[in-house]
Amino acid sequence: MGQLTSVFISFLFIPILIKMKLKLSYTLLVSVGVLGLLSNLGIKSLFKIIINLFTDFSSIDTILTVLMVSILGALMGHYGILDKIVTGILQVIRNKKNALIIIPAMVGILIIPGGALLSAPFVYNIGEEMDIPKPRRAAINLVFRHLAMFLFPYSTSLLIIIATIPGINVFKLIMLNMVFVIAVVIIGHILFLRDIKSEKLPLREDIKANVLKLVIYTSPIYIAVVINVLFGLPFFITLIASIFIVYILCDKKNFFKVLIKSPNWNTALMVVTVLIMKDIILNMDGLIGLFNNMFNMNSGLSLMGVFLIAAFFFGYITGNTTAPLAIILSMLSRLNIEGWNLYIYIYFIFGVSFIGYYFSPIHLCQAFTLEYMNVDTIDLYKEYGFYAPLLLAALIISTFIFKIILV
Repeated sequence: MGQLTSVFISFLFIPILIKMKLKLSYTLLVSVGVLGLLSNLGIKSLFKIIINLFTDFSSIDTILTVLMVSILGALMGHYGILDKIVTGILQVIRNKKNALIIIPAMVGILIIPGGALLSAPFVYNIGEEMDIPKPRRAAINLVFRHLAMFLFPYSTSLLIIIATIPGINVFKLIMLNMVFVIAVVIIGHILFLRDIKSEKLPLREDIKANVLKLVIYTSPIYIAVVINVLFGLPFFITLIASIFIVYILCDKKNFFKVLIKSPNWNTALMVVTVLIMKDIILNMDGLIGLFNNMFNMNSGLSLMGVFLIAAFFFGYITGNTTAPLAIILSMLSRLNIEGWNLYIYIYFIFGVSFIGYYFSPIHLCQAFTLEYMNVDTIDLYKEYGFYAPLLLAALIISTFIFKIILV
């Protein structure tokens, strides 16, 4: 019980430090430091955990991939490729409602600090043209910009999952996640877009040329996935091809200077601290034993209840998905769960962690969006009145359907 208490104490620092405007990476570093001191593992064990982190290929792969994606996102932003993608979408899509879904989703693919601010201006301006209330515009930007984290194999959350439970097939998990993403899109469309009138834009004569441009400018995003599927190379290597394509597409002005400045070291530090946190927890035998006893004594239904409470709690208080995933999946990895059952539990834990993070008052994407659109938090949560319970219901129902069909 003492080790469980140490986990809670270390995590209580997170909302406090974030409220003090400390960066999330430094906040998590402090939290991990407190956890290490309270874990009673000893200096030697903690030092060994850190050394193992930088000698384990799975961990190195995760850290390097996050760095490479941050470089790609920064380069695409600096050279205006993201703006060209958004312009291309608006030139190809005739329905502004669809643009309100696709633009935030497309921008959400890349790990970009303050990424919500990149899609917010487009959502705000299109919403202004369609006379959409500001709180609903904020909800639209937030709902649809988080779709990619479930589907793109180099999203930070999926990389953390792979690092925590090595050997899982990420594309199997993505297949399950697709069901949740479809539910998010349907629920989001019904609640936030269905009653909004939108005239179709006239069909453009140069549609084929615009589609081709869109395919070209989005190629840095998807080429890494294509190469990974075809040749099985790690993402931190395949992303080199993405960066090379950006070099071809951009004006090349000061390219290498921009390249050197592009890595997001704060995001990399956040991932490193989360992985250290995961390994500390895996070495806390008392805590692992407590959870094992809890899981072994309960039915599958009760196990889902434990995951529901824990994942939501940690997601909510941290305003982050990676930390709760590292903690809870570390517990899951010690249980004798195999086959589709393992994927279903990961799917459920991922979904609940996301819901806790999404509705957290310290969710940074939410803070950026509210600030840009000049919307009060209370007004945004009023928009979420039906969205929150429907999202959770969709996750729970889909999980039990998977249990019936796949197990």
